[in-house]
Amino acid sequence: MLTFRRLVLAIGLTSALVVGALATLLATLLAAAWAWPLYPVTKLRPGESTGLMVVDRNGALLRELPLRGGGRQTWVTLDRMRGTVVSAAVASEDHRFFQHRGVDPWGVVRAVWLALKSGRAVSGASTITMQLVRLVEPHPRTLAWKVREALTAARLERILTKEQILEQYLNRAYYGNGAFGIEAAAQRYFGKPASALSLGEATFLSVLPRAPRGYDPHHYLGRALERRRHVVGLLAERGMITAEERRRAVTEPLQLRDEAATWEAPHFVDWVLAELPAATRARGGVLRTSLDLGLQHRLERAVRAHLDERGDAGLRQAGVVAVDPRTGEVLAMVGSRDYHDPAGGQVNITTTPRHPGSALKPFVYALALERGDTAATIAYDVVDVPSDYVLDRPVKEHGPARYRESLAGSYNLAAVHVLERVGVAPTLERLRAAGLGPLAGTASDYGLSLALGSGKVTLVDLAAAYGFLVNGGTVVAPTGLAGAAVRPRALFDAEVSWLAMDMLADPSARRSVFGAELPLDLPFRVAAKTGTSSGFSDTVAVGATREVVVAAWAGDFEGKGTRGTLAMWSAAPLVRAGLLAVNDRVPLTLPARPEGIVARPVCALSGMAPGSACPVKHEHFRRGTAPTAPCTWHRRSGDDVRVVYPPELTKWARRAG
Repeated sequence: MLTFRRLVLAIGLTSALVVGALATLLATLLAAAWAWPLYPVTKLRPGESTGLMVVDRNGALLRELPLRGGGRQTWVTLDRMRGTVVSAAVASEDHRFFQHRGVDPWGVVRAVWLALKSGRAVSGASTITMQLVRLVEPHPRTLAWKVREALTAARLERILTKEQILEQYLNRAYYGNGAFGIEAAAQRYFGKPASALSLGEATFLSVLPRAPRGYDPHHYLGRALERRRHVVGLLAERGMITAEERRRAVTEPLQLRDEAATWEAPHFVDWVLAELPAATRARGGVLRTSLDLGLQHRLERAVRAHLDERGDAGLRQAGVVAVDPRTGEVLAMVGSRDYHDPAGGQVNITTTPRHPGSALKPFVYALALERGDTAATIAYDVVDVPSDYVLDRPVKEHGPARYRESLAGSYNLAAVHVLERVGVAPTLERLRAAGLGPLAGTASDYGLSLALGSGKVTLVDLAAAYGFLVNGGTVVAPTGLAGAAVRPRALFDAEVSWLAMDMLADPSARRSVFGAELPLDLPFRVAAKTGTSSGFSDTVAVGATREVVVAAWAGDFEGKGTRGTLAMWSAAPLVRAGLLAVNDRVPLTLPARPEGIVARPVCALSGMAPGSACPVKHEHFRRGTAPTAPCTWHRRSGDDVRVVYPPELTKWARRAG
């Protein structure tokens, strides 16, 4: 029968055997480490541990990141640190530091005993030297890596003095909130150099590397203070401080700077880092981005305010991006209402492919202009004309309309008619050339619904692609880096681009559909377009000037729809906010009319040269393309004028009465 006494003896014997085996293993490992070649000191150079500082175009800090081996802000030598800093670090992390040779056998035995006693791993037995190995060579916490970590620690102890190891550790340890190294931590939390830290402050900081998040003073100050009390007690027990110093240290009020780690424009920084070449990321230093932090803050506030105001319309999320069309530089990027919201806040809607609705129509019409059509060409916004387009729901017909009204008023059937004329395949190819995509598949995968946004694109790419309207027909791929090499691509010629821009910048042309006092009616001219996808699941708006293109999305990340709210009222207000914000700094303008563009009168209904019975509008044309044949739609008989539509409009004319 197994009595309690025998059980205790069995456990004790097992523990003794395990401890003996561990002692033998440690001795073997240390001997092996001593036989290995010396550790490459090049990995320990201070210059190779500089973190990456991501700043905006004006030098304002956006985020600070470590390199693979742990980053830092300022490297300080051990003789410039107060003795209390060193003593507190040793007491907190490795009190036998000056006795062992990289691996503490008693620490290992203690860790095993605690694991046997509690049934789980309680302590990792990591020495300061072993922690330094992890900082220089990050690796997963597996048993195999733990053995290698111990071997490497022993190798380090062969080439570095204890003081050098402490200097390396204290300059690389992570103290939370973006602070790498004791100097950065002292500045981050107390606004002073490490050499000026008091005993209470030094012992407080010594606590943080053990659990940077768990002891984060901005969230768990009580835990950190309790741990500090323990460390101060250890220093007193070992005779390193007096009883009076102990009392002062644990009662000293901490004047913490009310400042967490800088975390500006998080969606933008994430996007830049994801696009950053590995070699650039590895070099560290200062990364100057294209972001304008002031503009970013204004757009962040605009998104929150807009969603607060329109939440009853089903607008749960929104995003907005501002791009310089001349350079492709992203000036602002708001990917969601709140990056820190656990319910999808880290989704970046500006880089997530979504259906753009009618926002692709300018490219369709520009292609038609390139092929010889004009702003006065008639598009048929009727259900009978497109030969192979099947409607899945009732659509309002507007009848025959000039391209200007068709595009500015976003007539869906007219856009399908124009796409049928220019071809789906050439349009798909041109959209890809504009940087919109991936738009995988073939033309047959999209069909004529491509004009209505059946393909998915990202908002940031859409904003950059709209640059052709205001940049002489060229587009520049979006970039988050300031001063990046600009590689413009010619998409359309300058005259075609200007004509497309002019149609989109005509407020009167969209009045018949959207009415007056629209969000896109601004104190300056802007080429603007909205897009609402089927089911109102995506609403998009874009506004373009020579200085900036602002694009916005509003809706629900899960695609639940916006309760019938058009993009003009869900997304366009954010475009308005962005354009006004930029205009506060620099006047926004549109390109001047090219010399090859002329103004001519046309019949407002047929787009032909006006006859005596025609209502007249003035339209812009490429020189030599204005219509010369007189209007055949208006027929005068005495004092009466009647309209005779072409045969293909007969059915529509009957329906329209």
